[in-house]
Amino acid sequence: MTVPPSLRLAVRAFPWCALLLAAACQSEPPLEPLPPREMEQLEALRRYDPKTGHVKDKGTLFVSLDQNLRKWRELGTRTEIADIDQRTSLEVVLTRQVYYNFDTILNELEHGTDPEHRVTAAAAIGFSKIPAPDERGGDPAFPTVHGRALQPLLAVIESGQDELVVNALLSLGRIASPETPRDLLIELMVKHHHSDVRANAALALAQVAQPADAPLLMAPLFSSLGDPNPMVRLHAVKALGRIGDKTAHGPLIDRLRRDDTPLVQACAALELGKIGDWGTVNYLIDGLQSEAPLVAFQCHQALVRLTRRTDLKGYVAWREWWSEAPENRDRPHG
Repeated sequence: MTVPPSLRLAVRAFPWCALLLAAACQSEPPLEPLPPREMEQLEALRRYDPKTGHVKDKGTLFVSLDQNLRKWRELGTRTEIADIDQRTSLEVVLTRQVYYNFDTILNELEHGTDPEHRVTAAAAIGFSKIPAPDERGGDPAFPTVHGRALQPLLAVIESGQDELVVNALLSLGRIASPETPRDLLIELMVKHHHSDVRANAALALAQVAQPADAPLLMAPLFSSLGDPNPMVRLHAVKALGRIGDKTAHGPLIDRLRRDDTPLVQACAALELGKIGDWGTVNYLIDGLQSEAPLVAFQCHQALVRLTRRTDLKGYVAWREWWSEAPENRDRPHG
């Protein structure tokens, strides 16, 4: 059975749209704890029905998940503040929905016979992640369950079915387990024939990469900076920033200067600011002249973060300051 395109929750559905307004290639906002009043209401309901939120009919559950995921994906293509807020709210709805129905969704992912339900399950299961009881926002009454999804998601990826793999990688990125095998993600990011698989593999790497992964990840991430799919390049840039290795300066500067997608350029500027090296200042100042407002804005933000100068606005002011700054090794002396 052919899976409808509306169910293809590829990397485009990930909340990079928020960067267009907030101008930051940031991870998704963490799930906020319920307000005290809502928590009281929820506990009152649970005293009467411990399965509050559980949907008994599987068909009803998957129709609802499908609709919510479609809307979530649609909102991911919009840039209005109200749409971003609505998407964040919908993520909370999906998280609660998936958490309460976790076993049903996981069973469908592992053993289901309906292809569309399995594709939906592969995308939905990532929303099961909530703070652990000992973490900020956690609650002992709500133990974490998302760890149980890791191996089933990896099994789905090994199946090689593109639609399932795309969505399973999306969920791996949301769950961001430290145990996620880097080798598998590298293989998919660098070699897979499907551009959305490569993109979501890079997305997952951007969520799990750590500085200690540098020896393993740097070379394949550098390679993926040349991928024809801009979303692969975007998440490769994000992963390099997360690792924080200064050998990424040159490749990130190259993306800032030469990439044909403003979102990739802007993310490169952001990560350069995070890594921090005065050798990038000249290129960030040049980026202030970009015709893409997002790129110019992120270059300014990166310059402020790197130099701690909040009094400079615009290309001319930054260029004049830099020409005399003691940190500028190339400034004229005399």
